[in-house]
Amino acid sequence: MPVSEIVHALGVDFAGTIAEEIQLNQVFAAAVVAGSKEIEAAKRLIAFLASERASATIKGSGMEPLGKRRAD
Repeated sequence: MPVSEIVHALGVDFAGTIAEEIQLNQVFAAAVVAGSKEIEAAKRLIAFLASERASATIKGSGMEPLGKRRAD
């Protein structure tokens, strides 16, 4: 079960993650889809999700922020 599901479960104390080599790491990605009607809004949302401002909330939800990654 992902940490993000455990940390919010009532009556459960999160003790820590399991060893890196046996845990399942899931990576979430964001992109502006071709033909989007709200391109600038999408870019702002993606920039916010990759920002330091969002980092604390992401960590608090049991996930690890990767920061900005961009393929040019």
